[in-house]
Amino acid sequence: MNKDKLLNPATKRRLRYSSISARLQFNLLMVLYRLAFTRFFYGHYARNLARLFPKSNAVWLHLDDGPGFRISLDDAYWTRFALYRFPYEPEVDLILRASIGQTSLFCDLGANKGYWTTRAAPLFQSIIAVEASAQTFDTLRKNTEALTNVRLHHAAINDESGETLTFVNTHLSHASARLLKDSKAGELDQTETVSTLKVDDLVPVGMPALIKMDVEGAEVNAIEGARRTISEGSVLIYEDHGADHDCAPSAHLLTLPEINLYSIENGVKRMITLDQIRKTKTDSYKGYNFLAAQSNSPLLARLTEHFANHE
Repeated sequence: MNKDKLLNPATKRRLRYSSISARLQFNLLMVLYRLAFTRFFYGHYARNLARLFPKSNAVWLHLDDGPGFRISLDDAYWTRFALYRFPYEPEVDLILRASIGQTSLFCDLGANKGYWTTRAAPLFQSIIAVEASAQTFDTLRKNTEALTNVRLHHAAINDESGETLTFVNTHLSHASARLLKDSKAGELDQTETVSTLKVDDLVPVGMPALIKMDVEGAEVNAIEGARRTISEGSVLIYEDHGADHDCAPSAHLLTLPEINLYSIENGVKRMITLDQIRKTKTDSYKGYNFLAAQSNSPLLARLTEHFANHE
């Protein structure tokens, strides 16, 4: 792969509309997003504009001629991040591309509606996708039903399998859904019970996988449930949120033996201390993606070598 292609996470983007009405709604929404001067207005515009159009209006996003990811045009999160601010999380896309041929398994934990699952499906032999919210899982299932190499689990990632926990679907955004722990659910939020799975029960023994974990505050427990998988050379893409000054997932990972952490926002850069990680997280509203693996992981070595050769 040449350098230009490596640095462009999506060499081709194609949009497919559910109707002429959906194309009009999409174009109006993109214009309104240009007028937004605070984060509040994105959701406000998407929800209110949607009242004027059929609820079924949607756009399918295809990357590099891959399978489509359906985005409902009343979805303020995906219309904003995957359409208006395209490309979405390009640093993750680069890691996926660099992993082609290096591992056969990609795990999308906290898969939401399946953006990374559909993106990864043509790149890896097998995909495991896990989502805790029943409503979001239903959309994930529909988005992936034609993908024969994808295996789905409706569950919450945690440190043990087979437990039952309470999950909160926040009323403002599916992207903020979370396990109910110390904080209470809001008056308009909905709760449901969900069974748990730990990573070590998902990833086969002896198979180093590329794992993307976005589990909204349950990262520490999820990492505990992945100890065997990490020790066997899997590479973890995890989120450390800008609002978390304690850098809880990164701090926990650094307590594990022989773990290396890397920032992937602007190239792959080794992070040795929490202060380095804090300085990387400059936006308190944003989740930052980092890379973690044992220092002797062959998959990690191939990834870091790949990026070193393309600097």
